[in-house]
Amino acid sequence: MRRTPLAVAAAVALALLLFAVVLGPVIWADDALKIDTMAITQGASAAHPMGTDGLGRDVLARVMVASRLTVGLALLATLIAVAGGLVLGALPAVLGRRVGRLVNGLIGLVVAFPGLLIALVLAVVLGSGGRSAAFAIGLASVPAFARLTQTLAASVAGRDFVAAAKVLGVGRTRMLVRHILPNIAEPLIVQATLGAGGALLAFAALSFLGLGVQAPGYDWGLLLNEGLNRIYLNPSAALAPGIAVVLAGVAFNILGEFAAQSRRE
Repeated sequence: MRRTPLAVAAAVALALLLFAVVLGPVIWADDALKIDTMAITQGASAAHPMGTDGLGRDVLARVMVASRLTVGLALLATLIAVAGGLVLGALPAVLGRRVGRLVNGLIGLVVAFPGLLIALVLAVVLGSGGRSAAFAIGLASVPAFARLTQTLAASVAGRDFVAAAKVLGVGRTRMLVRHILPNIAEPLIVQATLGAGGALLAFAALSFLGLGVQAPGYDWGLLLNEGLNRIYLNPSAALAPGIAVVLAGVAFNILGEFAAQSRRE
């Protein structure tokens, strides 16, 4: 594979993200929990590069520790979206035209609404919590992946090998599993990588609004909410989780663009 600027950026982004997710909670776990009443709401310093929170805990350490939960739940939401989209998008091919029309109409109706709005409504219905927020975001993203699955499956359905399988009497389900899904897997993976960045931003937004991770747990969205409450005392307390959200979102998008470019080549 050629060493292009995009490939280098993707490798660096992946390395930094993996470092934060895998080693962040291991290296900074103690500092993230350590309460220092003599250093409450302090600004950036050599001891605390991003300052401290209302209990004197190191903000940078808490951001690094929160990376595993934030990214993990964002990936869970993406997995739910892809799995649900595959099932919903494949139903018309398996169950026939009438069901296909019904499913297509349902998907078209739901896709007309903003995904974040649907996630917000589902989060209210499911209740506050990290897993509930992940399920809400995942379910809200199902229609988009279902529409993509239908579009990709339709492009494959007209190929010669599919026509040959029909002549040989291959059933609908086997046709879908053996011939169609394997040929649309790559673009779905690319879209899932891009979608993970959006899921992370949506998850941070729900936590910021109080519908995601609840105290004493914390993720980047909750840390951003807490930091904004003391932004005039310590701006870096809000800046640190905000930067983390943006960088992680950019990392997923760079990985998605790299995957798309590799597929085209």
